[in-house]
Amino acid sequence: MSGIEASFPDCYMITGKFADNREFAGKLEHALQQGNRIVQLRCKQISDADEYLALAEIAQEICDRYNTTLLLATDADTFKRSDAGGLHLTSHTLQAYEHRPVEEGKLLSVSCHTVEDLAMARRLGADILLLSPVKETSSHPGVPGIGWQGFREMTAGIGQPVYALGGMSTSDLDDAKSAGAAGVAAISSFWK
Repeated sequence: MSGIEASFPDCYMITGKFADNREFAGKLEHALQQGNRIVQLRCKQISDADEYLALAEIAQEICDRYNTTLLLATDADTFKRSDAGGLHLTSHTLQAYEHRPVEEGKLLSVSCHTVEDLAMARRLGADILLLSPVKETSSHPGVPGIGWQGFREMTAGIGQPVYALGGMSTSDLDDAKSAGAAGVAAISSFWK
């Protein structure tokens, strides 16, 4: 592992929207100045692997300056062309893998929405699990969250760190920790 597994940070930041690479770099730098130490590079608007990797290089350079772990939300083949600290799989891409798609020494992060997703992520040896939605989110209005009791029940007995995702901010940290979470994961409350 990359050394982060011994003490995962309370906050797991996921990158959000940006107009261009300059704005991206500025938002990432600002977020890391606020103390975020694990970042998932999520760019649904970029489908070209080379373009994504070019952005990942910018992100890696900034993350290195702040001693921050960069996780790439991409496929395993694209990830292997990078120097990032880990790979993030969505619950949809999780189904494509029968074995851990990253080498030892790299982190594997997985988004989960169901007990089945959690079980599959554990079988793959995921180091970090994101469970969502805990609360209703602005990106998915009308979709009810599982709540803290649901989070607690779904994650009982899981050995890996699980972050609460969905409508989270740092003000939710106490509730998250009380429910057994490693911390909170978010886009909008960290990506400003």
